[in-house]
Amino acid sequence: MTDEPNWQPNVDAEDETVQRRLVLTPASSIRMRPVRWLWDTTPSGSPPTSHGRIPLNSLAIAAGGPGLGKSQFAVWLTARITTGSLPGELNGKPRGVIYAATEDSWAYTIAPRLVAAGADMDLVFRVDVQDDEEMHARLTLPKDISLMGKAAEMYSVGLLVADPLLSMIDASINDYRAAEVRSALEPLVAAADRHGFTILGLAHFTKAGGSDPLSRIAGSGAFGQLIRCLIAFAKQEGEDGVDEFVMSLEKNNLGRLGLPSHSYDIQPVTVETDEGPTYVSRFVLGPESTTSVRDVMRAETNGDTGGSGSEVAEWLQGRLTDLGGSEEAREIKKAARKEGYSDSSVDRAKKKLNIQSKQQGFGRERTAHWYLPEAWAKAGHADLPRTA
Repeated sequence: MTDEPNWQPNVDAEDETVQRRLVLTPASSIRMRPVRWLWDTTPSGSPPTSHGRIPLNSLAIAAGGPGLGKSQFAVWLTARITTGSLPGELNGKPRGVIYAATEDSWAYTIAPRLVAAGADMDLVFRVDVQDDEEMHARLTLPKDISLMGKAAEMYSVGLLVADPLLSMIDASINDYRAAEVRSALEPLVAAADRHGFTILGLAHFTKAGGSDPLSRIAGSGAFGQLIRCLIAFAKQEGEDGVDEFVMSLEKNNLGRLGLPSHSYDIQPVTVETDEGPTYVSRFVLGPESTTSVRDVMRAETNGDTGGSGSEVAEWLQGRLTDLGGSEEAREIKKAARKEGYSDSSVDRAKKKLNIQSKQQGFGRERTAHWYLPEAWAKAGHADLPRTA
């Protein structure tokens, strides 16, 4: 009978000249820690931290297509961290932010956006690299990770914004090879945990990948196991024909999945400078939304499982006909969900049927009523407006 292997805390390789060993640590000696959240939207009365969105001292990705406000969101987050107004672990504790951007101008875009968002400008830091041997040196991963960690501690930094993240990876690394990208990012994630700062990396969506937001991220093969959360952004046509923006937490490794999505807006703002006014935009977080980024992507790729187009259109026309030709939009969508039809499939049916929408009220009291074409005319509207 063979004896059981006798494992020791330190097990050397057979060749004593090789300095490699296994170190076995009993689970009982590992100190457990609760997850702490940089951004926590837990409402009053819910279990503590049950709506945590961005874990503290981790890597988060904000991703979306062009023109959807990813950079404005990063500025919004920066403003709240520097003023201590972000719900979460740092609420009431203003911290510095290192803002590393390679695509936008500080003078024309980033600094004015920060002012528009209400950031403490003394706590936001542009990062430059000085290298006696390289005239045009720039922040490079993984080369500058050690310096980044030291700077983060020196300036009490709570957040590093990398816009976009992939552009900061050493040019010798092939960003199509997940293993190489991970080798650059893993030390950064370790430094964030060691030096106490969170990383928000901005990324772009590719056109391929279907309706799964994670698979649409450029470089997703590398990000998949490293990121702790993915905040995704999308745009859809609203009930009144105006574009609506939606933001969803599409990955949350350390917390609860299925948290509510939020609508948001990108508002124009005028900022005064020493040389006159400049015009920028800012991110404004809106109320919770029943539509997710995944829903929007599913509709865009024609993979919506909320019923075929003709089926939903037939249901919608029948419902409005039974109700005299008009009904409040939110009631229509509420009824559609009970039938298994998604919001996006109902919106497409609305366009197909040339249904018109009329806004009533203002602010939170604003509602939209949908009209079949014949009901629109009977309501006193002489001409049908163009369907958006």
